[in-house]
Amino acid sequence: MSNYDDFLSNKPKASNSKKKPSKDLVWNILTGVMLLMSLCACGFFFNLFSNPYSSINPFAPNTLVPPPATATWTPVALAATWTPTPTIEPTSTNTPRPTYTVEPSSTPYTISTATPIYTATPFLTPTRTPRPTGAPYSVSVKYIESTTFRADTSCNSLYVAGKVLDARNKPVVPGPVVKLGGGVPGKTLMPALTTLAGINRIYGESGFEFELQISPVSSSQSLWIQIYDQTGSPLSEQYKLVTYADCKKNLILVTFQQK
Repeated sequence: MSNYDDFLSNKPKASNSKKKPSKDLVWNILTGVMLLMSLCACGFFFNLFSNPYSSINPFAPNTLVPPPATATWTPVALAATWTPTPTIEPTSTNTPRPTYTVEPSSTPYTISTATPIYTATPFLTPTRTPRPTGAPYSVSVKYIESTTFRADTSCNSLYVAGKVLDARNKPVVPGPVVKLGGGVPGKTLMPALTTLAGINRIYGESGFEFELQISPVSSSQSLWIQIYDQTGSPLSEQYKLVTYADCKKNLILVTFQQK
């Protein structure tokens, strides 16, 4: 029983050693601080990339200078279109023809004979031969379709064209002046249109052409055509033309023939 008594009498001794703080707590604190600093660094760099001119950027770039304004291109204006001066139609002057002088003719006479009776012989009265009158060129007209000579034309326009021939049916080159005047319903030629024979050789070496730029229309002798020499003297009568509202007759083909 002594051993049991000894066990009861021997109380366990209190431990004098204190428990040291764990090292894991320190590392946890350091890890949290590093995470916080990493988040701050990420926010700082994100702000710099988003706005390099931010006030927290110690190396902010210089402020960009805007580029100079580009000069505006100004188109050069085209020169004014030349407007032809209308040719004033010369006024024909009535030039009197020279007076025909009758040449003296021989007067028959008789030698007096022994016959005492004298018979008077009457004088012969000369007969004046009239000079031919009229212009040196005559006019002939045909009505055909304009595509006969020009395939690029259509029924949208009325044409007056032709040629000038001499007495041997050869083209007159250089050609005389050709004038087209008067008008048709919807088109008035005032002043008269003027061209030279030989400009448009589709109709021959002495060919000419007028385009009225109006659809074929019927008219009766309200349109006229005439030719003149280089001094303005008429070479033909003023010929009155008839027009038709027919596409098969939209080309009036005029031929001036020397007599």
